[in-house]
Amino acid sequence: MLLAAAITFVKTLLCKVIFFGIRDEFTGCSPGDMVVLSHGGKSISLKSVSTITSPYMIPDITTLSTESLPLDDRLMPSIGNGQVAIVVKGEGVFMNGLYNGHNITSHRAKMPAAFIKDIGIKSNSHPKFNYSLDLAAATYIEEYKTMRFFIQMKMFAHRAVKQLLVTMVTVQNTGQATLSLGLNTTKIADTEDLEVTSTTNHSIGIISGRTKESEYDITGLQNVTMIHTIIPEEITVEPFEQITHLYLLSIDSDPEIAKNSFNKGVEMFFNQTLESSHVNAWANVWKTGRVDITGNKTLATLAYSSLYYILSSLPLKDSRDFVGLSPGDLAHGSGNKDYMGHVFWDQETWMYPSILLLHSQIGKVIVKTRNKTLGAAKETAKMRGYDGAMYPWETALSGLDVTADPIYFLNEQHITGDISFAIRQYLYLTHDIYFLNQESGQALINEIAKFWASRVSLNSSTNMYEIHDVMPPDEWHQQVNNSAFTNAVAKLSLLLPEFVCNLTNTKPDPRFKAIADRLYIPYDRKIDYHPEFDGYTTNMQVKQADVILLGFPFMLNMTHSTRKKDLRIYEAVTPGGPALTWSMFAVGNLEIGDTERASNHFTRQLLNVAKPFNVWTENADGTGAVNFITGMGGFLQSLLFGYGGIRLHPDRIDFHGRLPPSTTSFNITGLDYLGGSIDFYFSEEMTSVRLIHSARYVLKLRTKFKNLVLIVGKSQTFPNTAASIVPDLKNKRNR
Repeated sequence: MLLAAAITFVKTLLCKVIFFGIRDEFTGCSPGDMVVLSHGGKSISLKSVSTITSPYMIPDITTLSTESLPLDDRLMPSIGNGQVAIVVKGEGVFMNGLYNGHNITSHRAKMPAAFIKDIGIKSNSHPKFNYSLDLAAATYIEEYKTMRFFIQMKMFAHRAVKQLLVTMVTVQNTGQATLSLGLNTTKIADTEDLEVTSTTNHSIGIISGRTKESEYDITGLQNVTMIHTIIPEEITVEPFEQITHLYLLSIDSDPEIAKNSFNKGVEMFFNQTLESSHVNAWANVWKTGRVDITGNKTLATLAYSSLYYILSSLPLKDSRDFVGLSPGDLAHGSGNKDYMGHVFWDQETWMYPSILLLHSQIGKVIVKTRNKTLGAAKETAKMRGYDGAMYPWETALSGLDVTADPIYFLNEQHITGDISFAIRQYLYLTHDIYFLNQESGQALINEIAKFWASRVSLNSSTNMYEIHDVMPPDEWHQQVNNSAFTNAVAKLSLLLPEFVCNLTNTKPDPRFKAIADRLYIPYDRKIDYHPEFDGYTTNMQVKQADVILLGFPFMLNMTHSTRKKDLRIYEAVTPGGPALTWSMFAVGNLEIGDTERASNHFTRQLLNVAKPFNVWTENADGTGAVNFITGMGGFLQSLLFGYGGIRLHPDRIDFHGRLPPSTTSFNITGLDYLGGSIDFYFSEEMTSVRLIHSARYVLKLRTKFKNLVLIVGKSQTFPNTAASIVPDLKNKRNR
């Protein structure tokens, strides 16, 4: 007996040494070092289980950790994969494209689904808590540690099997007593959005749901199936046992897909590929496009977390369920909150540009959401008495209008031009002829041009075309004539068909360019600035970035003095506004060489970030939409287009690397261009460019120091200056 007690004491001590000393985790202290994997009624024992770590894990940068959770539940992180998403410890699950409510009440449908909210520890021990969001592995982790046990709960939306939400609870009992854990779960019941039936089959639960109201008659009611592991109220772990329990949730509109994905997830769990395949899928995303910053951990982490949250709401490839990006991410938008999951100009103007640069195929997925609703946009134009395609201010499932306040639907029409401009950016970057010819791209562009051609009116006294009765991005002025922003984006929409026809060897409608050339854009020669609209005076306050967007992203031809006047005049009359406003002031001031002002505006946008999980709110005081990925999109643009100086042109990409505030280096990995991939490295004095993957054409680097052809794998370094990458369009590579 004494010998047995001594062996037990030594083994317990050894486990404690391993756990708290040599390694942060251990593979098990059960007899024979066995580890148990358990799901439902099935368990298997293994010698050990490997620890999964992303190759893009950077200590203190890609992990957001805290010992206590935020008091405001809205600031909890979200996990998603473009198909399904949740707010950690939230009450519901959301699937892309699932909406309930008729017309303007349409909103993301909250699904009742079983997942663990909290773990209750029935022990006299007082554990140390740690909560973290691993951005590299796209996984939320909770850990509870004492001298007697270690508990870890991991949650992630699987990146490779998009129907799956995964929860894994690992318990290592290093003590001599049985450990009991209570599992607090969400409740399965009817929600305000779905009528549900729930059945069980052994350890598996099946929830069949149907929305209560259709958005429009054409959409009908929507079905959804949720298959989940039954979660017990309590689990027990014997002394010196290490066990990992899997709790799986599979969601799809097709019951067979939901079932097959669930079974696949269970199979992957037992062959130890469930977590690794998820982490590897995200690793491929980080490998092919990201932003790295050194010298400033705050900015470095924000670059990763902003990309993480936006990408978490995006599928990796085109999906029948994906309807677009809403200002709040995929895990938000239920009821009357967070813009109800509706799609606005935020998608094209704020989130899309950075994703397009770093992941052009995902950028295409965003663009194609508007192809899918082209028919609805044409119906909207016809209903309003116009030609072509007119996109509503807010859309959801059908592509028809779901704008709650009529004044926005009636007047905020610039969104149709914003969509055309997004396609322009895509074509500059890709020259995607297949998209134009086979995926309705050229038709969409022409239909938008037709709309603007029918929307303008001719001023007989000036012989210029004008656009009346619109609302600009500055929503404090709800009905004006000749909004500078609206007229500018309409002009660009009318000019795009000519560029497209050059790519497809077709002829544009000559009306489009004729109207564009005579489309009036307000300009005050005396003051040398662009009035926001007819009758605007320089003491009128504005809500947010508006006229300054003419300089970027529109790159409207103007003098340096006009660009500076626009920035100074509108800075003085913009008292607040969402974070995206300050990102564009930062870009503009960098453009004119005012780095101090740029730094101040760049820093101001960070007031909208809430710790510890870098959740953004729409307003700096914490109000408005949550998790505000629109603001994250603006932040990423202030890095890429501001400090990176990137500008897209039909025949080249310009760039001019400078360091963001308090940083030592700034790197852009995986900028996609014409089928190729380019890395940029910026230090205080030097720029380095390296072609990682060859493009369809030979690419040339042009600077004032050197002009040469880029060769795959070879870095070209030169002092920081404005430079260009120019494709030789007559020299197409054989690929």
